Amino acid sequence: MFDVEKLTDFAEAEIQRFATTHQDETFYAFCIDAQLLCLNSEEQLEKTLASHQHSPANGRNGEQAQDWRDNPARWAYQGFATFDQDNGFDDELYDDHLDMDEDQRKTSEYARAMDRVLELLAEREAFRFLKTSDDFRAIRVEHDY
Repeated sequence: MFDVEKLTDFAEAEIQRFATTHQDETFYAFCIDAQLLCLNSEEQLEKTLASHQHSPANGRNGEQAQDWRDNPARWAYQGFATFDQDNGFDDELYDDHLDMDEDQRKTSEYARAMDRVLELLAEREAFRFLKTSDDFRAIRVEHDY
């Protein structure tokens, strides 16, 4: 069973800890990606885009630039903290979630627990520790393996 309160407490504390060393950045997104807590800032996105600008398939143009912005796997702070059993994560239920078809995943115990963690983080205003953009969002992503 996922301990949603414990997971939320952990995530809030990690966001606050992270914010103390990243006060000069403006964050546009937070994401729960499997067990990983992820953030990205406008400044880090700009650095990433600039470093890939030399390639015509990458850089600041079109869909590729949007992918860099939206894909937590490409974010500078992917996995700045990780859920585990000590802080309320249930590996077996997550594995069950991965074995489900797409429709079942929408209402799995994992999906419900992580959606609730996001709701509680918003209710607690956990992102107040960060400087955030006007369009800041907190999301959860799915994986197809």
